[in-house]
Amino acid sequence: MTSLVRLYGLTVRSELPLHQDRPPADAQAVDLTITLGDPIVQPEELPPGKRLLHLQVSKQFFAAWRTDEGYLLRFFDTCDVHYDRTLSSAVIHPVAGADPDLLAVLAGGTVLAFALAMRGEPVLHASAVQIGDSALAFVGSSGMGKSTTATLMCADGALLITDDLLRLDLSSTPPTCSLGATELRLRKAAGDLSDRFASAPGRRTTGDARDALAIPASTTEKLPLAAIVIPLPDNSGERTTAEVTKLDGMAAFLQLARFPRLLGWEDEEVLGRQFQQLGEVVDRVPVFQARLPWGPPFPAQLAADVRLAVGLESA
Repeated sequence: MTSLVRLYGLTVRSELPLHQDRPPADAQAVDLTITLGDPIVQPEELPPGKRLLHLQVSKQFFAAWRTDEGYLLRFFDTCDVHYDRTLSSAVIHPVAGADPDLLAVLAGGTVLAFALAMRGEPVLHASAVQIGDSALAFVGSSGMGKSTTATLMCADGALLITDDLLRLDLSSTPPTCSLGATELRLRKAAGDLSDRFASAPGRRTTGDARDALAIPASTTEKLPLAAIVIPLPDNSGERTTAEVTKLDGMAAFLQLARFPRLLGWEDEEVLGRQFQQLGEVVDRVPVFQARLPWGPPFPAQLAADVRLAVGLESA
């Protein structure tokens, strides 16, 4: 069933389920259409064209090229995504036998992140929540606890702005935030955080074996970004309170630069633009590191301690 949602400042029509409760406010023109194409046998040879990014660690994860038709984003052994030149259409061709639930995860995450990056939009690898009339973002790589920390904040009364991908508008100071995902995707060990909510959130298992919690979400576009926190989970069992430290400009830039939403960029134009945008962010938004006692169980006052440490008094 085709869905129509407003995510990250884009109106998106998708043939794959995105599982996000963000209907467009009015009859806005569609910015990106995601369709499911025919299954393919992924060729062994790499395509011609300029390679834009390539993520390979112990194996190849994904890569992208600029082609005569537009762009190709390849998830090795899973699917090829063909974008047109205007980045208004993305056709996902699954490798035969690919898990359709995993394709939906990619469609709502990396497929959109790539389109935003190539459109030149500023994005952070972040989850963000609304506290009062401001936004608080948690930035980090996968597994650093940004979604878990956002969940703790929401259980303490905050509203979810987005998970894992935050689009910013740098035309104002401080920058403002676009509404994104209405689910928080948690690793199984953190899924029991649903018990901290007064009313149990909706819960499902995603195609990448995460627990997705559908929790109260913000409906306010363009909230000012009051602070950025880089969570540093402490699993030693010895820490009982949060230790939050404000970073100076250069340290903030170097730390945030470690956590791009898409790893493996090779294109100089994209890299230059992203560094410039990141510099603008750290000039306008305070950045903190937070050493956090990590669970489960999590200290009851952890969310409040972080909130107060960055100067946000009430959720």
